[in-house]
Amino acid sequence: MEDFDVDIAWISPLDKANDIWSVETRDKQFYQKSSNLKVPQHTDGYIAVIEFHGSQFTRVLDAEILQLPQDVVRTHFAWRQPDQLDAQGMLWHHAAMIKNTALKEFITNVLSDAKIMHPFYMARASQDFHHNEKGGLFKHSVQVALTAIHLAHNHELEQGEIECAFVCGLLHDIGKIMMFYNTDKNQQKGVNGQHEAFSFMVLAEHLERLKAQDKTLFEAVSATLSVNVNGKKHCEYVIETIVRAADRVSAEAYQSRAAFKGKPATQLYANYKSGKRYKRLGDAQLLSAP
Repeated sequence: MEDFDVDIAWISPLDKANDIWSVETRDKQFYQKSSNLKVPQHTDGYIAVIEFHGSQFTRVLDAEILQLPQDVVRTHFAWRQPDQLDAQGMLWHHAAMIKNTALKEFITNVLSDAKIMHPFYMARASQDFHHNEKGGLFKHSVQVALTAIHLAHNHELEQGEIECAFVCGLLHDIGKIMMFYNTDKNQQKGVNGQHEAFSFMVLAEHLERLKAQDKTLFEAVSATLSVNVNGKKHCEYVIETIVRAADRVSAEAYQSRAAFKGKPATQLYANYKSGKRYKRLGDAQLLSAP
């Protein structure tokens, strides 16, 4: 059985007279007739998830991807780390599904902001704990966004709340791109403190625009990105609880996997490097073997 590869591609007309289109991934380029593509009407280029085998283009798998300018797409391709392909595709797919005009414009503007996105792809989510490898912040953030959107949907929140939970999950740690462990330590450019406060500095321009368009939505996003001080608030959005829960799940699952990495299936306890101890079910067949 043949193995097929999947990637995200920028698809654009190359020779309109002969109906030839360019299908360009980060590392490959294919040439196709529009009849082999899912081409939206009246487009000069769009993003899609494609399947290919070696040097042969196979098909378009998903054309429901957030449409960004060509220069933005190319820079995202360049910044993407080797293990971020799935996260990038899921992010662009779910962002494309957002119906709220103001929220969709907000996330599109953030994704188009090189000052935010370049370090976002490169940063670590922590110095010593979960997702502390290069690019870990992006993967963790997409995990939280996806978990948040599923939790919100399963608990029957309104569509606008589901969409807001996804966006807030994605951006909940964005202030960490300013932290000292994600910048040049020798030049002491980074900062140390509560990253939630730094998130408002990173997103200031985009939040201001969101506030001008929809004050209620701005309030919900701001509340969810704010630090939770002993749970004491006059009132709370449910999406705040959902995003915090999704964040905790992503962090704990990462640390548990790391603690048991390389350990035999019969070992039920393991310590993460922080000293926290985890327990797992283990392999039932191995555990019951004489």
